[in-house]
This record gives sequence, C-alpha cells and structure tokens, in this order.
Amino acid sequence: MKTMLLSLSALLAGSLSLVAAQESSNPQEVDKNSFDDDLRQTPDSIARKEKWFYEAKFGAFIHFGVYSVLEGAYQGKVQRPRYAEWIWADAKISAAEYREVAMTFNPVEFDAQQWVKIFKDNGMKYVVITAKHHDGFALFDSAVSDFNMVDATPFKRDIIKELSEACHRNGLKFGVYYSQAQDWYDPNAPVMSPRRTRRSVMHPDLPKGFRPDFDKYLKEKSLPQVEELMKNYEIDLVWFDTPIDMTFERAKLFTDVVRKHRPDCVINSRLIQKGKNKILAENLELFDYISVGDKEVPTTKLPLYFESPDSVSTSYGYKTYGNHQYHTEVEMIQRLVHTVCSGGNYLLNNGPMGSGKIDPEAVRLYGAIGDWLKVNGESIFDTHRSPLPERPEWGGCSISKDGKTLYLHILEWPESGTLSVDGVESQATAASFLANGENVEFVQDGKTLKLNLPAKPLDQYDTVVKVAF
Repeated sequence: MKTMLLSLSALLAGSLSLVAAQESSNPQEVDKNSFDDDLRQTPDSIARKEKWFYEAKFGAFIHFGVYSVLEGAYQGKVQRPRYAEWIWADAKISAAEYREVAMTFNPVEFDAQQWVKIFKDNGMKYVVITAKHHDGFALFDSAVSDFNMVDATPFKRDIIKELSEACHRNGLKFGVYYSQAQDWYDPNAPVMSPRRTRRSVMHPDLPKGFRPDFDKYLKEKSLPQVEELMKNYEIDLVWFDTPIDMTFERAKLFTDVVRKHRPDCVINSRLIQKGKNKILAENLELFDYISVGDKEVPTTKLPLYFESPDSVSTSYGYKTYGNHQYHTEVEMIQRLVHTVCSGGNYLLNNGPMGSGKIDPEAVRLYGAIGDWLKVNGESIFDTHRSPLPERPEWGGCSISKDGKTLYLHILEWPESGTLSVDGVESQATAASFLANGENVEFVQDGKTLKLNLPAKPLDQYDTVVKVAF
C-alpha cells in the first residue's frame, strides 16, 4: 500500500488522514470544486457495480506476504516508517536476501475457511487480498515468475485459490490487489521513491549503466500475471495500486485483459489515477470506481462512487516492532458510517501474522463493528448516500433504496436534548431507535425535523434513529 497523503487532489480537502489513534475521528469537508460536475462513469461500469458492488458497503482488505514474517524489523534493525509491507525497501535488503526471507514464510496456521468465517460473521461482503504487492512476491501459483507461494516458500500452497474458493462457497465476493507498476523483484519496474527504493541496493549485480525497461516488465511479468489471475481464479474485483508511469495506453492493456476474461470484474481507479491529480474524464472508461487515499474518509457526497481503504492499524502489513498503533472501535465504526453516508464502500484492512493467523486485535476490532452492525446493519446495507444538502455536525445520514426511510447516525450527542435535521423534503410519519425499537418524539416545521432525545446516547459508538416517510 502506497503511503498516500492524497489519492487525488479532488479528495484532498475532504479527507481525514488518520495517522495516529489519538487524532480526532471527525473528518473535514470536501472541496466540491475539485470535481467537474459532469463526471460520470460509463453505463457498462455502472452496470458492473449494480451487480454487487453498490450493495456491498463493507469489505475486508488483507495485506499478507513475505513481509508478514518480519513484522517491521530485519536483522535487529527496526523499521521507522509505519507500513510494514515496505520493509524490503526501508531495510535496504537485497533481492537475494529477501528470497531467503521468503524461505521462512510458512503460514501453517492459514485456514481460508476460518478467515472467511471471521469476515462474514462481522458483516463484511467482500474480500480483497494482496495477490502481489510491491515486493513482486505472488501469493498464487504463477507460471510467469517462480517468486511465488508455491515455488519460493516451504508452504507450497496457493493462498489465492484457497481463499477465493472459501469466499465464494460462503457467499462473499473475492478480489485481488495487484501492484501493476512497482515490483522491486524486477529491476525493469519503476520505483516510487528512488531514495527510499534503491534499485542498486536491491539488485547489486546489475551492470553499470543499467536502464530499466518498463514496457518489458509489463509485457513479461505484470500483464501476464494479471491474465493468469483472470483466467485461473474466480475474481470479482481487481485493486491496482501506485500507477507510476502508467499512461492511458499502458493502463488500457490491463483493462482489456480483465474485460476479456472477466467482463463483470470491477476495477479501481489506482490503475491510472494517482495522488494530487484531478480526476480526468478521459480515464473513466478504464476503471469502475474511485479509490480515495489510504485511510482517507470523504465526508460529503462525491459525484463518483468510491471506496475508502482503511486499516485497523497504522500499518497495513502485520507489525509488532517500531512505529505503529491500533485504532479504536469508535474510530472504525464512525469512519464506516461517514464513508457509507458519503456514498462509498468501506474496505477495512488487517495484516495477518506470518504464521497465517489473523491478528487477534484485528479480530477484536472486527467483532466490535460486527456487533454494532447486527443491531444497526439496515442503516448501512441496502442504503444510498445522504439525501441532505450538507453533512450535519452531529453525524451523518443514509437513506433506504426506496427513499422511504432516513437513518440518522448521531455521533455527537446534543447536550440540549434536541436534534435538528435540516433539508428534509418529505413529511415524516414515525421515528424510532434501531437500538431498542422505542419511538422518538418529533415535530416537523417545513424542511426542519426536530427530535427529542434522552439525556444519554443508547449506543456508545453511534445511536441510529430510523425516520419513516
């Protein structure tokens, strides 16, 4: 996962970058002027999302690979940056040394069925896992490169195959993350930061004056591996990342390969759209939805459907050493709510341990979200983004697909005991708490709805009021 302060300038002003658990979880407003008003996805892209993606709302993101063994430290040297999956670059490891680390990657506790049970029990509708991250290591049985789970580790099993089958057996959609441009194992691939990712250190045997050939890498490894994934596995979503040097022509090669084998597969914007760039209308035919920046949560309605890639920790890969910390239940639940109320999906990451076991703290946090969803799930699933003109200071709103039920997510409990909702176009007929079903007293004056609330919230994270019209 790339360290992105922004995924797009269009999302900069309206995103909260959660870099420490102590930071406020109250997101900032989006600068709507960063979007062109006429931006629209293509009809076939909308049709793909309508099959399942719009309704999913909540998914599991998984960063799992050789780096999971190191946990943020190599040969006694602790990694300073937060992202454990960048340990190869940060610790200045050579390709030969990293391949030796891969020989210690033996996740004997991996159980695809158990993973899926955790995700499904806690309300997640789809799963996205790192089939290949920037280190070039593939979690699947690849004929293109032997630096993969079957050929380069003692485990000898195809993680992607087992997890894909377990997801579909249990009614979850399955997606793969694939780093299409960065690949530190292949010297022809570009790097995001030459100072941080030194090709001469990773590949000390390269001839003097070596010139990387990006198109050679695309032709010989990246595109063929994506085609392997499309042909050999049941893939519902492809999550591309860090589109260094990805022109329209190069990106279209990937879109064409995906569409050729899996026409209903959903593609994210990081295939070509990178940070600090405005969303370009000419790129919309290449992808299906916007991936906002890492840990960013837009808090106002966006013109294109999006997904927020968050994580239970300040790292995406599993980390026990160095600079990292876990977030809180209230942060996770409120960020899920803000994402859905703004019109997007919430993709919450965990980094499994090198043994193949899901991080226990991630399981605990997932459980808190799952328990909240068991009571309040109808305000998240089968809903659309807020119909109100502005995001209320006290929280957020979602609305049922038929437009007859408004869900008020009260994140900041009013001391006055009265909650005012402005911009309500229809006449309310009833209001009740999802937590206990009890009615809520209200009066409506034109487009303003006022509710009388008890002294304290019914839910420690988010008390939801269901308003019928």
